[in-house]
Amino acid sequence: MTALAHPDIAQQLQANLQAQRDCAKKLLGIMQEERQALMASDVARLETITQSKSEAAGLLQTLGNTLLQLRKAAHAGSLDGWFVSLRNGLPALWDELLELAGKCRAANQDNAVLLGSREAQLKQTLRAFRPAGTPELYGRSGYAPLGLSARQFGAA
Repeated sequence: MTALAHPDIAQQLQANLQAQRDCAKKLLGIMQEERQALMASDVARLETITQSKSEAAGLLQTLGNTLLQLRKAAHAGSLDGWFVSLRNGLPALWDELLELAGKCRAANQDNAVLLGSREAQLKQTLRAFRPAGTPELYGRSGYAPLGLSARQFGAA
């Protein structure tokens, strides 16, 4: 039984790939907005963008899982081979989706680099305002390492 014997699976596959393509385009736009917000240090906008990015990534994951289920239902081998065996422009749609995924990955890495440099700048600024030789106010655990021993307030 081949995927060609199931026109409804081919239609579902095409709809899935189109939905993934549309979602990937939206995600790429969100990441471009994120970069602008990072450069402007717009925290409120970043919070909104993070929520949108999370939703888009979740939808892509759901669509990806559905794609794998369609492949299993068609008893297909590799995804690339399956798309080539189908018609309706699916190989081109798959290639477009792979290209968008690469652009999303690159945009995400660029934003991570920008975020890392902002973090380093912030840490450097905080160190400049702290008097020399004083410890950081809070350690990695979130507690102040002041070196004070615990006090006993009373005993009965």
